[in-house]
Amino acid sequence: MRNVISASIMACLMCAAPFAAQAANEAPSDCKADQILVKSMDKFSCYGVGDKAPDQFIRDKAAIKDWKSKNLTEPVKDEQWVQIDNHYVLVNGVNNVIKEIRAKNGKVVSE
Repeated sequence: MRNVISASIMACLMCAAPFAAQAANEAPSDCKADQILVKSMDKFSCYGVGDKAPDQFIRDKAAIKDWKSKNLTEPVKDEQWVQIDNHYVLVNGVNNVIKEIRAKNGKVVSE
């Protein structure tokens, strides 16, 4: 009986191993230097300028209203700054395309 239980536990661990390896692969290093890693709907993806932003970051409630205090440029009509993890991202509100990405320290990641 004990061997059956041990074998069952080993089988479960072996089944879970690919998922653990997959989670370890989802890291910022998988993105290009001018991209950021973003979690959207339990999935990680790399985003850069020209990509469409995930829906949760293009809503009005996600907009940064005090962009000036964060040393960000003034968004033009139909654009807004949003915070995605440790980055500020300028998004076009009409087509949802990312226009610029800045680290929180102000360094431009891509534009």
